[in-house]
Amino acid sequence: MQKKLITPSAVYSLTEVIIKLKKIQRERIKSCMYKQILHIVLLLMLTVGFTRSVAQNAMPDTVCVGASRVYKVEGSSPLSTYTWMIAGVVQAVGGNEMNTTWNTAGVFLVTVQEHSPNGCDGDLRSGFVYVDSTAKANAGPDMVVCFGAPVRLSGSGGANYQWSPATYLTNENTPDPVANIPTAGVYDYILQVTNSNSCPMPSGDTVLVTILPQAMVFAGNDTTVSPGIPIQLHATDINGTGFTDYSWSPVLGLNDWLTQNPLAAINNDITYTVTASTAEGCTAKDAITVRISRIAEIYVPSAFSPGGVNSLLHAVPVGIIEFRYFAVYNRYGQLVFKTSNPAEGWDGRFKGIPQSSAGFVWMAEGVGYNGKLISKKGNVVLLR
Repeated sequence: MQKKLITPSAVYSLTEVIIKLKKIQRERIKSCMYKQILHIVLLLMLTVGFTRSVAQNAMPDTVCVGASRVYKVEGSSPLSTYTWMIAGVVQAVGGNEMNTTWNTAGVFLVTVQEHSPNGCDGDLRSGFVYVDSTAKANAGPDMVVCFGAPVRLSGSGGANYQWSPATYLTNENTPDPVANIPTAGVYDYILQVTNSNSCPMPSGDTVLVTILPQAMVFAGNDTTVSPGIPIQLHATDINGTGFTDYSWSPVLGLNDWLTQNPLAAINNDITYTVTASTAEGCTAKDAITVRISRIAEIYVPSAFSPGGVNSLLHAVPVGIIEFRYFAVYNRYGQLVFKTSNPAEGWDGRFKGIPQSSAGFVWMAEGVGYNGKLISKKGNVVLLR
């Protein structure tokens, strides 16, 4: 077989083809090097008066959960298409803008790539978006507080705090202000919080503070008894606070120091203090002095004024273990009042009719702690 010789012209033609191919490749590469994406920008709608304008902020972006954002390719070509991705997930967006709502807190990488009409892909451009969770206010549990006790609120859930109303609070802008509430009642305090990026909570949280009425207990009036004669003590719940526990001190002479009504039998003067407590821990104290009298006597005032300070006429037995009677007679010798209970007194009436100012005679009788009979008689003036 005869070999075919390659002529110089043929070589030139092959070289020319290679040059042309390289030129075409360069042109193709050159055609794909269109204007590169500068960066992604965030479009912010600004409202001024009745007009709206658009401001552009370069990435990265910080946003609150629930907020919507518009991201745009700066310097984009109207003939190109674009692929948007959030955290590697392709979005259903083909244009140079992406509108998205951030519903999950976290850090997300937003990526976009441009595709030119001639089939060439541009560089990837990306930016981070920091999505901050919405602040969640927690005003703490409802509280029941004893009267006069300071109330410390306990808020949480944010970086910035605002309590309302600010009434009685030491500082309404701290998570745990102290409320010094001077009056019993029910008070609502509402807490609003924001986080470090000022992401607010759609609605605040409320704590209900109940201030109980002032706890007050009465141990009884000071009294005098004979040596060894038992006396019934009684603690009275003045305000109906609802005391559940009582304790008396000292325990000397008491039959039960943990009851509301102990019996006391003593031979010397003593002061008892009662402490009453509620289920909520509210306490009240009062004291009674019991004096020892070593005489047996029945005392009756020399005058009284119905409707005044001394509105009832009483016989006051001292050292009497058996009180037999107390009787009052008018100047005609008529019996106008009689009782065997020293706690009962005459109100100045006879058969329901108020008596005029006048003098009356009283008589009383009882048995002393020493067993001796005590009979007393005297005069009293009724004053109108």
